This record gives sequence, structure tokens and C-alpha cells, in this order.
Amino acid sequence: MRLEKWAMGAESTIFKTEQWGYPIVLKWRPQKPYLLKDIDELLKKTRTNRECKMLTHARALGVSTPTVHWTDLENYTIAMDFIEGRQLKQLASTLPESRLREICFEFGQSVARMHRGNVVHGDPTTSNVLIDTKSRLWMVDFGLAEWNATTEMKGVDLHLIRRALETTHWDQQEVMLTATLEGYVNLLGSEAEPALSRMDVIRERGRYH
Repeated sequence: MRLEKWAMGAESTIFKTEQWGYPIVLKWRPQKPYLLKDIDELLKKTRTNRECKMLTHARALGVSTPTVHWTDLENYTIAMDFIEGRQLKQLASTLPESRLREICFEFGQSVARMHRGNVVHGDPTTSNVLIDTKSRLWMVDFGLAEWNATTEMKGVDLHLIRRALETTHWDQQEVMLTATLEGYVNLLGSEAEPALSRMDVIRERGRYH
């Protein structure tokens, strides 16, 4: 199997390869030398297992995620569909405002679908939103996702979105946040209010601590 290093993040390395004649990616979690070996292995195994399950569960909730083909927990690796596209983080500054609003609206709806199913993503940044070559939106990187989400956890998810837009897309943050929250509310209606209120409470906590 020929491996091509495709991307590298803080927690994992992504390799592109082929299986059964189709392009796939292998997401591998390498060793962290600054952690004790037992703790590192437990975290990697737990997050690999969780991500595999959450990718599949989020798809069942109506969120577009890569299909998982197999998982190797002993080597902390997940094999999944290769999505040909770019991160929203990379694309945002190149898009017309009308298209950026459409994408962010859809992003908000994807988060809302998860929250409606009591799932949180855990790291809902524009690095983890992919736009493919057919302009479809995909959510990736579910290593920090959780089930049985409380209002607090949903509020944290929304707070992380706002913080990511402020720090990464500071010149477009207002347009992007407004459209994202519009998509969120459009899907959830009045059910969105508790998480939105908690998002504001969490922001105020950060200002005074």
C-alpha cells in the first residue's frame, strides 16, 4: 500500500492511499513524547475509537461525514473516504460574501443536527469543515466529539465557533458568525435558545476569570 502524506495536525497525521481502487485516507495518531506512554496510548485508543463511532453516528443524524471503512485500534488508525476539497479556513477569504454566507448557514445547520441528536463536535472550527469539488460541505475530525450532550456542552461548541472565527477570520467574523447562527436557529427554532444563551454566559465567564 503506497502512502502519501496529505496533512499533519496537532493530534494526527493524514495519509492518502487507495483501497479496492478507490482513494481513501488513513488518519493515524502518533506518539506524543511529552506524555507518559500508558496515558498517551489510552488517549489515542479512546479518541480513535470515539472518532470512528461519532463519524458514523453523525452521518445517521444527517451530517455529511466521511464513511469509515475500518479501524485499527492497536495502531490508532482510521481508514475513511478521501474528500477532495479544501478547508473552509483556506477558502473563506477567496469567496464572494453571498457564497460565504451560504456555506456558513449550512455549517450552522450541520452543528444543529448534531445538537438536536445530543451530540457535540468538540472542535467545530473552520479547519474541520471541508468544501468538496462539487461545493458540498463535510464535517471532519470527531476525535473530541461526545454523546449525551448537555446544554453546557452545546454552548461550549457554539462558543468555540465564535472564538475560532474571531481569531482566524477576524475580518469576516461578523458575516460568518451571523450566517452560522442563522443556520443553527433555522433548523432548531426555539430549541436553539438554551444553547445560544449558554454561549453568551460562557463568553462572559471568560472575560471575568
